[in-house]
Amino acid sequence: MSKTIFENPRMTIFYEKGEHSLSLSVESGFVGFDVTIPLTDRDVAVIETENERAAFLQAALHHPFQLRETRLENAEQRYYLDKILHSPKSEVEAFLTEIDHGTANGAISNMVHITCGKDQGILRKGQWFNR
Repeated sequence: MSKTIFENPRMTIFYEKGEHSLSLSVESGFVGFDVTIPLTDRDVAVIETENERAAFLQAALHHPFQLRETRLENAEQRYYLDKILHSPKSEVEAFLTEIDHGTANGAISNMVHITCGKDQGILRKGQWFNR
């Protein structure tokens, strides 16, 4: 039996049989689906306590899963988790800005704008965290 330990409208953390997993809601056109990603206890602690990093993670993961061709493999998922949840803020900002300016074409900053009300122009300049 799984237990929900964190939930917001776009992602939920479940705990089942000693393991945590993140269920991420993804919308692609008129289709919606969930993606499940394994988490560590350390990941869960950050998601539960750092709202900005949780929002950045959701936005950064949402974009590549919208298309089958850009879906992240397990190693890439782990890289995103480690970079966004556990790296210093300057590294997180550089990582998000690089992806947002590149393959995401503004989709990450737009999602953070929609979900958190942050100014997309400031995000696009590389300033993701509240100062």
